[in-house]
Amino acid sequence: MTPAPTPSRRALYTARRAAMTVLCTVAAAAPLHAQHVRTLESARLLRDSAPVAVRVQFGTGTLNVGAADAPYLYRSLTRFGDAFVAPTSAWNASQRTLTLTGGQRSGARPSGDDDDRDDENAQDWRLQLSRRAPLELTINAKAADATLDLTGLPLRRFSLNTGAAAATVRFDAPNVEPMSVFDASVGAGGLKLIGLGNAGASETRIVGDVGDISLDLGGRWQRDMQVSIRSAVGTVRITAPPTVGIEMTSDGALSRVSASGAITRAGDVWRSANFAASAIKVRIVVTSMLGKVELVQR
Repeated sequence: MTPAPTPSRRALYTARRAAMTVLCTVAAAAPLHAQHVRTLESARLLRDSAPVAVRVQFGTGTLNVGAADAPYLYRSLTRFGDAFVAPTSAWNASQRTLTLTGGQRSGARPSGDDDDRDDENAQDWRLQLSRRAPLELTINAKAADATLDLTGLPLRRFSLNTGAAAATVRFDAPNVEPMSVFDASVGAGGLKLIGLGNAGASETRIVGDVGDISLDLGGRWQRDMQVSIRSAVGTVRITAPPTVGIEMTSDGALSRVSASGAITRAGDVWRSANFAASAIKVRIVVTSMLGKVELVQR
């Protein structure tokens, strides 16, 4: 039997380098902490203009809502890390209901994971809804920084429920649908509402826990509105244009009320000078347990 040839020194050196290269590649491909950030896009077409009820469920992260171009019922773009599961959507054609869910944490986390790791523990959801069909929109945002630009959405009813994070809601143009009720129940992050006059709601109801509530009553008013605000702890700021008649009743033994502009007081009622003659009247009832109430007409 012929003996096997002895490998040369150069061949051994080449083999060792190849082995080291494989090991380094494996180590680089398997870091101690997975740091995957995924992007997911989804959409659904809308082939008619019949009313739709939309329910958005969001956990943790940032949520941006706006209007979609035709012919979409919704368009969604989500960026999320390993700490989250992929968002889901469910469409019930017979009941014409759309349920969108995102920002839900996964049960398992990578070893050594903590809340300071931005990539893995962040979710950014950009959601666009139909301009074409009248909507009844409900948004439940548990611990999300929510920016809701409702301009262009044909809303018949709107409901917002938030937890620890802040919410900004804006109407930059008149709502093309008559809205029955604008409802908001907000937590510690508070609420900033811009252009309420454009919402076209006959009634607005806001309940705050611990946080500031800011209402801008600007916009193109088409009918009167009843506004009720209940705040536990925080400042309630109401800014109204001079073209709208304002009547505000304040109820709260420990709250402090201030008013500026052409506004007079009679007991617990504040009225703008143009209230009696104004074509549009906004009647506001504020119940503030502990905090400040500021009314400004300018």
